[in-house]
Amino acid sequence: MFSGVSESDDDFRVNPSQLAMEPVDTLCNSTVAVYDQSKSKVINDPVHGHFRIRGECVRVIDTPEFQRLRDIKQLGTSYYVFPGAGHNRFEHSLGVCHMAEEMVIRIQRAQRDLGIDNQDVKRIALAGLCHDLGHAPFSHVFDNEFLPKVLGENFESFDWSHEKMSGRLLEQIIDTQYIDDDCISREDCRKIEDLIRSSCSDYKIQYFKENHYLREIVANGRNSIDVDKFDYLARDCYYCGVQASCDFKRVMPFVRVIDDTICFKASEIWNIYEIFHTRASLHRRVYTHKVAKAIEYMIVDAMVEANNEFEILKKCQSPKTFIELDDSILKRIEFADPADDNAGLRKAKSIVDRIRRRKLYKYVNEYCVPTERLPNWQKVKAEDVVGCQLKNQAHGVELKPDDIVIQNLKIDWAMKDKNPVDHVYFFQNARSSEKFHIPKEKVSTLLPEVFQERKVRLFVKDQEKFDAASIAFEEYQRRFYGVSQQVASTPPRNIPAPRSTSQVGSSRARKSLMMGTVAAANQNGGKKRKTSQITLGGIRE
Repeated sequence: MFSGVSESDDDFRVNPSQLAMEPVDTLCNSTVAVYDQSKSKVINDPVHGHFRIRGECVRVIDTPEFQRLRDIKQLGTSYYVFPGAGHNRFEHSLGVCHMAEEMVIRIQRAQRDLGIDNQDVKRIALAGLCHDLGHAPFSHVFDNEFLPKVLGENFESFDWSHEKMSGRLLEQIIDTQYIDDDCISREDCRKIEDLIRSSCSDYKIQYFKENHYLREIVANGRNSIDVDKFDYLARDCYYCGVQASCDFKRVMPFVRVIDDTICFKASEIWNIYEIFHTRASLHRRVYTHKVAKAIEYMIVDAMVEANNEFEILKKCQSPKTFIELDDSILKRIEFADPADDNAGLRKAKSIVDRIRRRKLYKYVNEYCVPTERLPNWQKVKAEDVVGCQLKNQAHGVELKPDDIVIQNLKIDWAMKDKNPVDHVYFFQNARSSEKFHIPKEKVSTLLPEVFQERKVRLFVKDQEKFDAASIAFEEYQRRFYGVSQQVASTPPRNIPAPRSTSQVGSSRARKSLMMGTVAAANQNGGKKRKTSQITLGGIRE
């Protein structure tokens, strides 16, 4: 049992995960209220081990709004590529809840002068638990792909975000009286929404204008180092079988609040850099995997076609109907019975059928945008590539914009083209009262000069148009850059035209012909001679 605060480096060796298992009154001043331990639960998590969820959070977990997260994959379509990535937003939210409470208790114990009370701890834990309540089917696929496509020009004015929906769903939980007001009040709801949406650039903070550091625990808009990132990086690496280069468990014990800002011990700067490097690596290897993206575009097309039938867009605008939306929408499309005049639903069903039979959109090629072009770079559109098709080389195939999908891929270190560590404050040791930045030049000369990359990828929906799309894509690069930017040329995949009996004959005749050619070659005694060659389209000399 810990009875005091040590202002030495030894204090950093305390494992906060053990603290979360103890009653709050042993960690705080005696004036702090203790949450009901009889309603708390111990979770056995493969990433964090055993940890305790406080009673107020358990009350939220046991509601339809939260249980819905069991049916939303954490990584969306990446599960179709990485069979182990079957984890859901449900367990991620539990992990963030645990880590948020762990961090705030750590700060509370180490710096009593900050005045953190049990209400602050409760709200931070609830913010971690509820931060993803508003995620729609297939997580970020809905935000980043479905909404822009179904709304078109109206997307910019469409007032929706999963963070905003998270706050509305928490209010709905209180309104439906699943939880008593004395457990989670309406003021709690508003403050929790502040903590969840603090990283959103268009959100105006209502509370926590003082004690700003509390807003940096769950959703850190200043430098993007928060417990949400700690959990999803560790969890995604674990389930995808990808090794992380950073040690998440070393970061949280080495924190200190200085000038209303969460700061990190200077000796951990390499670990901080590795967090962002791991994030970029996961985006490159997992989140934007070319096959996962192909399936993602197919799911988006199916949802757009089925939107009128299932009212997907309409349901996402109200928390009462939003809880009907989860990943099961794909199964509902698959087994729906379309009316004779419902061409959209029939098309959606055919797309889902292609996913089930692995007849996916085909990845064609990609190129990396040169660094000098990044400042003035504009997104490439399907029309741009189609306008560069060379019909004389495309074997009579004519491309249309709807035949291809262009992915304008961006991978960065969480702050666009900036180095996020430039916005991180450090301290020297546990007695420090001064914060400072550490320029990357003082850390290593091997760190990158550019913190963002852009790639343009091409997918084709119909494999018969693969070659035509490939030729048009390379021609676009030559016209725009003066040279092909692709690392390698695209191998042709043109599917031959259907063969008739007169062209090839029966299978027995083809077999006899092949055997005769082999026999003639053997009789030649290995000497080179001109022989007939058998091709898929027939025989050529």
